[in-house]
Amino acid sequence: MRFLTLCIVFAYFPLSGCAGDTCRTAAGYSSVTASMVSDSGSHAGKLVQWGGTLLEAHHLRDSTELEVIAYPLDGCGRPRTGSGQTGRFIIVHPGFLETTDYHTGEKVSATGRITGIRKGRIGDADFSFPLLESYKVHRWPDRPAAGDYRYPWVNIGIGGGSGNVYGGIGVVF
Repeated sequence: MRFLTLCIVFAYFPLSGCAGDTCRTAAGYSSVTASMVSDSGSHAGKLVQWGGTLLEAHHLRDSTELEVIAYPLDGCGRPRTGSGQTGRFIIVHPGFLETTDYHTGEKVSATGRITGIRKGRIGDADFSFPLLESYKVHRWPDRPAAGDYRYPWVNIGIGGGSGNVYGGIGVVF
């Protein structure tokens, strides 16, 4: 039994590096949305993690700005674009980002502080854009939509407690 446990543990390690690269730990106030800040004009200085679909990227003198349609985030900080929108916001990245690397429609997320509101327009309508100052913008790679995964799907799990280690393998066809 111990041999089987050790095999499972060592088989898991190469896979664990892949999972950790894409999951971002949530930070700040998850209950504060871009639309709440836009409507109230409050919450300046609060730390939040927001994300969504990129609309535009612009260079300014000392920063790069990314306009984003906001969506709720999953447990790893990835925008859930199938859910309802939660407003719009502008990521203000101090310094230079190569805007040719950021594409319209791409999923992005960022953690930072709300620094205020900027009045602007969406078409003919006035709009208040919350400003999120962030030093790191995460670009999410495209992944297949639900139901587009290739089968069989294999999952490996490991856990433990009270001095015992347990493992399991699940296969979906």
